[in-house]
Amino acid sequence: MIASCDIVGSSDSSIKNVTANDLRPILNTGDIKRIYVNGKTAEKMYKKYTEELTGRDCVCLPSTSPANAAWSIEKLVNAWGVILDDLK
Repeated sequence: MIASCDIVGSSDSSIKNVTANDLRPILNTGDIKRIYVNGKTAEKMYKKYTEELTGRDCVCLPSTSPANAAWSIEKLVNAWGVILDDLK
């Protein structure tokens, strides 16, 4: 979703000077029914820079980052399984 930004290391909290990708061409031509984001920072960035342009909300899934140690792989697989459920 972010085309470019300034970031220190891999610290989400340091993200500044964001340039977002324009997702409208993809969303307007593809058969995309839902937008999923990977973690709260991605949700925050989507809402701030992209949601108004696309007119679509997003579904926030738990981050798969190793920094999200509170979530076991089993819990992540279960939570992300909502994507498969949405395909039914």
